[in-house]
Amino acid sequence: MKKLLFVLVLMAVAVSGCMEKSPIGTGTSGAEKSVGDLKTLSIKSADNLSSFSLKSSTTQTMKLNAVGINATPENATTITESAETIASLNLSNFQANVKGSTKNVVELPGKATNSSTTQLDVYQVGNSTYVKDQNGKWTHILDPRSSEAIWGKGNNNKVKALAETINMSQAEAVGSENIEGIDTYKLKITNGSADYGNLYNTAMGIAAELIQYPKFMPSINRTELNKTGVMEKLVWISKATYLPVKYQSSMSFKMTPVIIGGMDPKTGQMKRFNQSVRLGEVSVDLETTDLYYDFNKSIEINPPEEALKIAPLSSVKVQSAPKA
Repeated sequence: MKKLLFVLVLMAVAVSGCMEKSPIGTGTSGAEKSVGDLKTLSIKSADNLSSFSLKSSTTQTMKLNAVGINATPENATTITESAETIASLNLSNFQANVKGSTKNVVELPGKATNSSTTQLDVYQVGNSTYVKDQNGKWTHILDPRSSEAIWGKGNNNKVKALAETINMSQAEAVGSENIEGIDTYKLKITNGSADYGNLYNTAMGIAAELIQYPKFMPSINRTELNKTGVMEKLVWISKATYLPVKYQSSMSFKMTPVIIGGMDPKTGQMKRFNQSVRLGEVSVDLETTDLYYDFNKSIEINPPEEALKIAPLSSVKVQSAPKA
């Protein structure tokens, strides 16, 4: 679950901008836009952002079935991992604040439900990142690169990145909808073979975590995966500003992980087993929703005094430090 939270946090704090603020285009009243027009206008509008806020939620539910005669719904283990993230980003002033929380719930057959939660608070100002952990302890990480190198060229402007994804995707208009008081075009987007590549990578990542890779080597049946996989991606684009204001993706699939090898403690190399070990079927549902708002509003982000007093650590030293 910590991995899921840090993915969301890094997605928002590794930001850049260095862009001049300019007015966002306003849609013509009563004039409906084609999908091609929306792709072009969305990128143009996102490129002019000076600030925005983001609320993101991700939920992953896995049902792990037993093997053999015990493979019944009553004997399945359910693991639900969820993450909530609220981020404010001032692209012009190189500032970001991300507050994240996660919850992990494990339901075992015949046992009490086990749950745990974690929280994280992150500030990024220029090339300094301040992180408050679950115990309330602050860490100050100083990147040796300049602020301009980190934030420049819109490298991680998430709104622009989403607009570019829409532009490179096959898109279909599926109606209009009001999102948080904003009239929007609703589009369904697909990326063809890239979607199935993402499906496979997601499934392999889960299988690797379940069998404790690199201690063991996983394998999954890609034909079975593609047959059961269901994916949908939707985006809502404002009719007034042409900015994407909501993104939603869902993915579900079934797979049966197989352990085909393991780490040889004598050589430190992965060794293939003479006979693979087949695990129980795993059902996965993954849903993500992103809401974007407060475009080009005045956002001032200041880390608390207690964080500013912490002596900085070089990000190079942090990355090279041995793991506990």
